[in-house]
Amino acid sequence: MFQKKGIRGNNFLVSNVREMEMISNNLALNIVRGYAIPASPPLRNCLAGTLSDEDIIARVGDGDIEAFGILVKKYENFIYTLIRGMVLSEDSAKDISQEAFLRAYRALRRFEKKSSFKTWLYRIAHNTALNYIKRNKIPSAAQEIEPDAPLDSGENIPLRMTIRRLIDRLKPEHKVIIMLHYFDDLKYEEIAQVLNCPVGTVKIRLFRAKHELKTLWEKYAV
Repeated sequence: MFQKKGIRGNNFLVSNVREMEMISNNLALNIVRGYAIPASPPLRNCLAGTLSDEDIIARVGDGDIEAFGILVKKYENFIYTLIRGMVLSEDSAKDISQEAFLRAYRALRRFEKKSSFKTWLYRIAHNTALNYIKRNKIPSAAQEIEPDAPLDSGENIPLRMTIRRLIDRLKPEHKVIIMLHYFDDLKYEEIAQVLNCPVGTVKIRLFRAKHELKTLWEKYAV
């Protein structure tokens, strides 16, 4: 009798846990999409920079799901820039960014703090983008540009925009390195963690990326 009652209790618990997870995932999806804006005083303090990423993660672990919205707001531009560097389509980049944040939320309990949250999130975003490209068979940013297509130039085009267009022509592995190092200010060790490769490989790829960018500059911008 006791065992049967326990089984029913466990089934009830499992059912409720699944329901809670579904609600949690739906709320996280709304937060990622920007529909749910956290407004409690502690979260406003977080927006002012009084809470670290670890503090926010702890709040999420304690059940304050809306706190994850702070992390989304903090890193959404960085993540979008990284992914936009891998695919030219703005819609695809937005979809991948949302998927990356959702994956990060669902995996948050497994974050072991062996690296910074930023590095951990970047690795998820990078892998999500690679999987998305492969799954949907969409061309990478470099593949969408004709190799010999003329580069718009002139005095009216800012230097930064010209460089950005040249970066779009880099090989995917070189472009990611440039974006992470120069746009997102990641150190060699952090990039190695994001790309899951040795630091030496990062340095070699960065050297080759700069050489390729220099070649493109001399061909198109000079």
